[in-house]
Amino acid sequence: MIRQVRLKEIIRDANGNLSEPLDEVFAFGTHPQVTSDEQAHPVTSAKAINNKLRIIMDELLVGNYIEEIGCRGQVDNDSYAVVPIGSTPDDIARCSVAKDVLPSSCPGSNQHSVCICTLDTGCGETPKGGPVGVLDINQDGAADDTRMMPDVVGLQCGSVKVPIDLNNSYWNPSGDQNVPAMGGFDALGPAIVLVPSPPPGGTMGTPQFLPTNTECQLTFSPTVVDKQNNGVCAPPSGDVTKACSPGELGNFKFTVEPLAVSNSGVQNGDTGVSRTGTIDITLTAPPAPGSLTAITVKEGATNYTQFTATLPFPQQIRLTWTGATGLAANTMYTITIGTGVTDLYNQAVPTPVNYTFTTGS
Repeated sequence: MIRQVRLKEIIRDANGNLSEPLDEVFAFGTHPQVTSDEQAHPVTSAKAINNKLRIIMDELLVGNYIEEIGCRGQVDNDSYAVVPIGSTPDDIARCSVAKDVLPSSCPGSNQHSVCICTLDTGCGETPKGGPVGVLDINQDGAADDTRMMPDVVGLQCGSVKVPIDLNNSYWNPSGDQNVPAMGGFDALGPAIVLVPSPPPGGTMGTPQFLPTNTECQLTFSPTVVDKQNNGVCAPPSGDVTKACSPGELGNFKFTVEPLAVSNSGVQNGDTGVSRTGTIDITLTAPPAPGSLTAITVKEGATNYTQFTATLPFPQQIRLTWTGATGLAANTMYTITIGTGVTDLYNQAVPTPVNYTFTTGS
């Protein structure tokens, strides 16, 4: 059973100002040492960018069905392989030996051998059924690299299947419900740490983020089981004394903050604004470049088109005035971030955002 889930949230005050609590919160479940509702509550405004989930289980899962180890070369569609159930550190060590003794030390006929080629056409010089070898550059007899298997643990946010960073997500079989002095609640275990990947369509430096203004739910493959071969479920409120069936995960959901302005170089009512300087507007998540056409500017009541909207940074929109002398002097302008502006998951700004200001002389 999932006992708790911890993640980051964003808080917006009555004036619309955003703040981020220092610690993650229990978005699902709680703990005897929780002292206030601020530490444990359903999350309706999860932080969009650079968030991760710590999914704390009530008992150990079978790690062989969650993570795989790195091999010296391709073994199937990639260079990672599942560790067979029953394989021991000694099996990893005998498949980590030098290439010339690998066939005799790590024969494919042994059901506990790892990093065995499964391709009909072979894996380079290694035929199908032969050992490719465990990646062990430091020669300590253990695998140098592990990663989470594709599609074993995931996030569904609305209609979006969120891409998962398999290299930075992991299964941590250590820990319990005792809160250590170092790490606090974020050291509770055993736990799966789930990290999203940046979405497709981003530019260099695009951070990982969750689809804005969507309701999200965990997904688990039926292959992820505990030592008794039971699948994962989420009991009501994380109360492990209550029943849930394998695959029943709907008791835990959270909502991501909307796509909104988190910082702006101009505010409503500003006066004396530079006629030629650029204006930077930062959003809570990276916008899709093609959606910036939904940003409009008015000079008084008239549409103003002598500007460009670009992305100097993935989350930052820059408005540049392209007229020969910039904006008109002592004139009121209104910038509108329209609902056609979307994040890279095609999730839109829910309501238009306006900034009205007056230029200087």
